[in-house]
Amino acid sequence: MSVLWTLLILVATVALTPLLDRALGRSACWPLAALYLAAAAALLPATAAVLTGAGDEDVTAFAVPWAPQWGIELAFRADGLGIVFAMIALVIGAVVLAYSARYLERGSQLSFSLVMALFTLSMVGLVLADDLVLLFICWELTSIASFLLIARSGAAGQAASLRTMLITFLGGLSLLAAVALMVMRLGTSSLQEVLASDIWTTDPAFTTLVAVLVAVAACTKSAQFPFHVWLPDAMAAATPVSAYLHAAAVVKAGIFLLLRFSPAFHEVLAWNLLLIIAGLITAFVGGFLALQQRDLKKLMAYSTVSQLGLIVTVIGVGTEAAILAAVLHTIAHALFKSGLFMMVGVIDHGAHTRELRRMPALLRAMPGAFAVTLLGCMSMAGLPPMLGFVSKESLLTGALDAGGPAWAGWVVALGIAGASVLTFAYCAKIVLGAFIDGRDEDAVTPRREVHPADRVMLWTAALPILAGLPLALVVGVLDTPVSRAIEAALHEGEVHAHLAFWHGLTPELAITAGVITLGTLIALNRRRLLPALEARPFPVDGARVLTAVDRLAERIGAVLVRPIASDDPMRHLAAILVLFSAVALGSLAVLAGSLEPITEGVNQPIDGMLLVLITGATLLACTRRDRLGATVSISAVGILATVQILALGAPDVALTQLLVESLTIIVIMLVLQKLPRHFEPPTRSRHRGAVVLAVLAGLAAGAATFLFAGRRDRSEVAEYYIANAEEITGGHNIVNVILVEFRALDTLGELAVLGMAGVAIVAVLSSIRHRFIDPHDRPEPDAPAALREEGTTAHRAITSAWSNAAALQMMVRVTAPILALVSAMLFLRGHNAPGGGFIAALVGSSIVALLYLSTSRDRQIGPPRLPLLLIGAGIAVAIGSGVLGFAAEGFLEPLHGYLLGVHVSSSMIFDLGVYLAVLGLVMVAVNLLGTSAAVGDPDSEEETRERADEAFEGELEGPLETIRGERAPRRRRVGRGTAHLSSGTRPKEVGRR
Repeated sequence: MSVLWTLLILVATVALTPLLDRALGRSACWPLAALYLAAAAALLPATAAVLTGAGDEDVTAFAVPWAPQWGIELAFRADGLGIVFAMIALVIGAVVLAYSARYLERGSQLSFSLVMALFTLSMVGLVLADDLVLLFICWELTSIASFLLIARSGAAGQAASLRTMLITFLGGLSLLAAVALMVMRLGTSSLQEVLASDIWTTDPAFTTLVAVLVAVAACTKSAQFPFHVWLPDAMAAATPVSAYLHAAAVVKAGIFLLLRFSPAFHEVLAWNLLLIIAGLITAFVGGFLALQQRDLKKLMAYSTVSQLGLIVTVIGVGTEAAILAAVLHTIAHALFKSGLFMMVGVIDHGAHTRELRRMPALLRAMPGAFAVTLLGCMSMAGLPPMLGFVSKESLLTGALDAGGPAWAGWVVALGIAGASVLTFAYCAKIVLGAFIDGRDEDAVTPRREVHPADRVMLWTAALPILAGLPLALVVGVLDTPVSRAIEAALHEGEVHAHLAFWHGLTPELAITAGVITLGTLIALNRRRLLPALEARPFPVDGARVLTAVDRLAERIGAVLVRPIASDDPMRHLAAILVLFSAVALGSLAVLAGSLEPITEGVNQPIDGMLLVLITGATLLACTRRDRLGATVSISAVGILATVQILALGAPDVALTQLLVESLTIIVIMLVLQKLPRHFEPPTRSRHRGAVVLAVLAGLAAGAATFLFAGRRDRSEVAEYYIANAEEITGGHNIVNVILVEFRALDTLGELAVLGMAGVAIVAVLSSIRHRFIDPHDRPEPDAPAALREEGTTAHRAITSAWSNAAALQMMVRVTAPILALVSAMLFLRGHNAPGGGFIAALVGSSIVALLYLSTSRDRQIGPPRLPLLLIGAGIAVAIGSGVLGFAAEGFLEPLHGYLLGVHVSSSMIFDLGVYLAVLGLVMVAVNLLGTSAAVGDPDSEEETRERADEAFEGELEGPLETIRGERAPRRRRVGRGTAHLSSGTRPKEVGRR
């Protein structure tokens, strides 16, 4: 349970973060840091069990079924490798949060604290995951969290965050492919079983493919060439973000993935060559580009790239000594690099700049910062007596242990040595450039007073760096943790690592002496060498490459969409309908000879009559020039289709069709208020094209119906539902139980789309300034005759309609309670008879429509914010009912039981969510299309009434429309092609709609 407690504490941290931030502002980072340390302490029992080799499953593992039908579990396991990375994420995370409490600006920092907490939870979940699917999900969550942390930095971080997300998500796709291949081939998602499989030695082709996919995924996250460009780009983020992401978290996720899969791939040649070559190139490219940087933070970023390249190189070697070096240097790198990143923030706060050319000599003003930075750079450069010296020596030992020809190890070792020379040089540049070489008179910007380093920031930044000094001298204390990590990374039995500060006169020491000598020469000649490097930046910049790729994709996309780049719906429909027609008619031509006779009893006498009526209504809809007549004709088609469905014996579908048709017509009528009464006459060519397209699509639809209706037996799925639905669900209504139980996930997706549609209606219509239809505003005498006639007719229709309101109001008083009762009845009986949440919601929504139609003035139905609350509550209730399924087997798995002898199911809660969301959507449509009041604006309804009284005083009780959100000092007439102002100005021509 130790692992579970760690995860629960991190979940609680995420939940408490908003409350702490609201109460404490940036100081919330202190209790968050304490929670991180509490999570690390909760992991100590599991750590002790792993280090002692006890292997107590109750302490080191936790698993519950997640998707049992697929064998997927919510499984976590602590082993030596996971514990090392989890402790790095938690302890370094606590230090970074403590640093952030003084680094960040005063006030709320919720976007930082919350995403950091989510990131840590994802990172710890990743390194402790014991299921491939869970590992992949946590992997993607770390990518999303890093994107959000970079994007929160404002305009400077937007492009950088998108480029970061692009590269890391490409790696996610590669990992997804690898996970899918492993699960499909091995039949399990258990990470332990996958790594222990013998397929890695019996199927070299499959092994090589998966190894390359995993390596590519890890290289994107750990910033290996050519994917390294995102890491320096991400320096737009705040310094604490950089310190955590690039020292202890996201880049370490890539390193962890390589080590986690080393048991399967460490002897695969493609894996070895890919990692060694990519790692060495990355180490050199990162080191060279670091020397070119004038910004301290960018320099640190490229130095991170270089150091990660060294770790990846030895992982590619794959021997026990190499894995030891990778684990040890990972620990050392997390310590010195997190501290150095935070020290950049200390320097920036004190000197007000990170540019080395603009920086005064800081030695006297910030002696403490100089000492800490010097120790951190000594560790990164591999100088004694720091832990970085021990880990750098181990890197050389691991390289010399490479298999293959005798010279192979020396080639790798010399490559690491060459990159280490660059490391020494840019470490010298950091220390000397920031603290020694600065000249006030050379500063580009006017001199600013240098402030002493903030003590809290200085000491929190110093903690991980100073920890490297005693650890180096007593490095043997890391023998057991590193040994257990190696065992987890190689699966080769017990490993006994022997770490020491001094190993005597060895080839590694000789190489280190050469590195120090060459690095010192570069440092001594820095005034001549470094300006030359800085003056000739690398001609190809990663951000520019990605920008060029993005622009190329935009140009290709523009070419592809040019044929349909129009607001004309005909152009969009034409391509779809032509393709549909080609497929349907082509299928008919191919299958015509093999068709079976139509099943007897399919055709009925009523079909012929309905065919004639539907055809007539369709022709009317196509030929009517007035919108109202076309709407009535379309409504007739819908009603006749309902009769056809009833004749086929589908009451559920028929009832749904009838209710949807009724509400749809009401919504269309509301929209017609904003449109001219007549359609624009089409051109002759457009008319002919529409006729041809309609005939073609009609023939194709008829062909498809002819092919599939009544010419095949019931499918196996249908037979399964008929035979088992009632026994499994206890419900007699197969249609309903399919929607809310068997295929509830599909319904949940549709519910989410419905909810987004409601939000989109609010977002779009609330931002539109509606036209003001004013019956007082009669057509001007010089207006066209058609316009005068249309305006007069509209005026009469408006003024005469209000006399119906009283009768409707009386009717609603009687019908609304009846409809409410019918709605409740349909909801409760939906599991066993025609009905359900969707149909019941449509009946309930008809009450809303009737209430609106019965009002004498246009106004909202219900409180302004209610529709969006209903939509949100509906989706939340549906998801919540799905979570209840975990009490059985998995998400959306319904729970069944009996209450007072009546069978009940948790799917009724799901149906309640459907009811609420549908009701909210209809209310949004009626309120926004029927009135100008905005959902969510509590004052809009009262303002609407005030404007209505002003506009219609003495003649009408209320307007059909008002301008939302502001008074309308001048009235405008809705006309076709013209608009008039009541001030007596001449008509102003406007574009056709």
